[in-house]
Amino acid sequence: MALRDWQSALGQLVEARSSGRGLGPVLASLEERPLTDEERRGLREVVGTRGFSLTAEVPRWWRHLRVQRSARLTLMALRGDADAVLSDYLRAVPCFTLFFIAEGLSFLEYVARTVTRPHVRPVAELERALWTLKLAAPAWDGTVREPEPGAVLERHPAAACIPFKTSPQALLGAVLSGAPLAELEPGPHAVLVAPGVPGLWRPAEPEEARAFEACDGVTPLDTTGALAGAPVDAVRALLSMGALRFGAGGGQAVAAR
Repeated sequence: MALRDWQSALGQLVEARSSGRGLGPVLASLEERPLTDEERRGLREVVGTRGFSLTAEVPRWWRHLRVQRSARLTLMALRGDADAVLSDYLRAVPCFTLFFIAEGLSFLEYVARTVTRPHVRPVAELERALWTLKLAAPAWDGTVREPEPGAVLERHPAAACIPFKTSPQALLGAVLSGAPLAELEPGPHAVLVAPGVPGLWRPAEPEEARAFEACDGVTPLDTTGALAGAPVDAVRALLSMGALRFGAGGGQAVAAR
């Protein structure tokens, strides 16, 4: 036996118990590993001990704590489903990090991709976008670039425009206060997350949402500085907040007003 084979088997047993996926597949694989009969028997017996249970509980507790600290708003939006969704996440996504924000971002992506409960997805996307912007973007210096005919715009890589199916202010207020989410008035809205926005986010005007969506990094501005379906004022507003920017050589730097 190589020590690494035994350690690998034990580590996979701990991870399987910690994640809640069950030990069966790992125990079944012991027959295929280069282990002695005594070593296989020892591994099968150890999973029933209190020491093994404690060892498996520690990383599970740490993952719970990492998510609870870095995805608070989304957990509040999940309400009574929070524990079940978190357990599903632990089963579906193997432990890959010891860092709080990395675990939180992974959980938020999982929620946005899998949870169908009304209004939860935009909350998760907003919380994820805010973390992404805080981690990726330097402090905004207020500098924009004056467009030139034919210049091509691109989205700031850490900016986002997130669609909501109700007023974002009303939704976030309900999440924080515990009010029923189902009673919110429906309607199309959007939230802009960008480095030049005070507080990093605000509700987006419909024209701003269209301009952000129209910016594909390929289509050039027309002679008035507009994008297809998006007026000039909306394009300039997004530029002034750093949500959009010009590609290399796409304008002259000026101070934002």
